[in-house]
Amino acid sequence: MMIRPLTIAFGAGVLCAAALCLLPLPVFGQMSPEIQSLATRTADRVAKTHQQHVFVAGLQECHLDEEICDSFATAFRVELARMIPGISFIKRESILNILEGRGFLALDAYFPGVLKAVARQAGADVLVTTALKWHPDGDELISEVSDEVKGKKLDQYRVKLSRSPADSDEEPLVFKDPGSGTSLIISKGSHSASSPIEYVKCLRCPDPSYTPEARASQIQGTVLLMLTVTEKGEATSIGVVDGLDGGLTGQAVEAVRAWQFKPAKGKEGEPISLRVPVEVIFRLR
Repeated sequence: MMIRPLTIAFGAGVLCAAALCLLPLPVFGQMSPEIQSLATRTADRVAKTHQQHVFVAGLQECHLDEEICDSFATAFRVELARMIPGISFIKRESILNILEGRGFLALDAYFPGVLKAVARQAGADVLVTTALKWHPDGDELISEVSDEVKGKKLDQYRVKLSRSPADSDEEPLVFKDPGSGTSLIISKGSHSASSPIEYVKCLRCPDPSYTPEARASQIQGTVLLMLTVTEKGEATSIGVVDGLDGGLTGQAVEAVRAWQFKPAKGKEGEPISLRVPVEVIFRLR
């Protein structure tokens, strides 16, 4: 079996479904025409699904500029309501209540894997997520539409927004959740070796054991977990995003609970509590 801790996926693996354009951000709080255009295209794609229950959420990268993601969400809701009278938008509180009941933190609502795991339970037929990708001269605003009934991604759109003045500071953003005191590290560019900010590293992470039932049934696959690595390098607040049968999910949780990590460090070089996804991969030898 293989065990692979993950750092936060800072927008990696994003595919472009539309051409990029370099245009200015809104001035004095006005809606950017580029954001409006992206919202219209995204709403048009959702309307073609003929679904009636939609959840729209900003991902962790939206903390780079929350106003941009909020502007998109507002424009998207207006456009979709115009296209589909009576459309129902799932409230964020519904998602948070489900997360809490399943042992997650509210902070986990910024991760797409977690959202997909609970969206249907909250009544969402379509999930729309937004994220930002940082560039020195601006941001890419990215929207993604997923059909939660069929369990597949439908489309992705993006637009480039310039920034004035240009921001060449590639230092990652450390976002601390005021509710839990747990942080996220959000990458802006290539991580500098001289940066005091450090990500979680695994120090002592022994393999979990296969259960006799799983071995007899030839069960293989991945258990995906969300957990907090504390300032002391301990794994706490473990939530199961996706599990395996045969007792392997429990084996993964118990193993990870005993792992020892090198904690993340913030901008002042101090240890910080960090929320991270972790994959535990079971393979029969």
